[in-house]
Amino acid sequence: MSDEITMPSRIDVLKQAFGQHAEAFNQNLDDAAKAHFEAYKFKLAQQQPVFRKRAELAAQIPHFWSKSLENCKATAQFIDPVDQDALKALKEVEITHGDDVREYDIKFTFGKNPYFKESTLTKKVVLTPPADLKPAPEPASPYDLEAPVYLGPKVAISWTSADHDLTKKAPRTDPEEKEEFDEFGGPGSFFGFFGVEGEDPTGLGEVLLEWYAHATEYAAGLTALLDEDSDDGAEFDFDEFDSDDDESDGDDADPKKEIDLDNEDAKRPKKKQRR
Repeated sequence: MSDEITMPSRIDVLKQAFGQHAEAFNQNLDDAAKAHFEAYKFKLAQQQPVFRKRAELAAQIPHFWSKSLENCKATAQFIDPVDQDALKALKEVEITHGDDVREYDIKFTFGKNPYFKESTLTKKVVLTPPADLKPAPEPASPYDLEAPVYLGPKVAISWTSADHDLTKKAPRTDPEEKEEFDEFGGPGSFFGFFGVEGEDPTGLGEVLLEWYAHATEYAAGLTALLDEDSDDGAEFDFDEFDSDDDESDGDDADPKKEIDLDNEDAKRPKKKQRR
């Protein structure tokens, strides 16, 4: 006998609420989702020339991209001290969206460095779930901007030596596998992200998507502007990472408080609706 709880479908809920008008409301919700999807697609298209110009300007500023990543609390949590020198070789970050704009590639371009041989490392974020994911998720609705996404194939990094393998110097600790009294060692090296495939346990792929939209503000240190809860602010709710530490001096109520990956209850951030 199965203990699984079957949730009612949307149309069943609408029928209970609106009776004979349920189908019309159902279609109206689909139309709203499509309009929202098309608006998001249009926004991305409008941003492309702006981001190309930003990349040209950023190329004139030493360590623009590494500073931006380190100044953003959401991304800095994933940077281990062993990563800092390698990230200084970062020349550009570019995010490009696929035909389905919910899928995207995160391309990191590096200058010559002593750690690895590749000049580019590209991580794909896709809608297709891993074949072995159980239970198998329902296919994403055509216009659902909140559909779960997954990390594409692992990206091999050719480390110049065993001593330069940053993922071995700072290995990732999976909080779900820790014993009751073990300490969570954190996400490890930033470069461990390239070796993850399937479910993204920390949500870094989506965190980078939000960071990318505001890379200039972070690089300049204008983080106070991004802390404002405005329409142009962050689209992710990072409260899920907040610590319940009693020594927080009353910071627990702060919705923009620093992400605490040492919290054993840490999990991926909740997405707010893409605008």
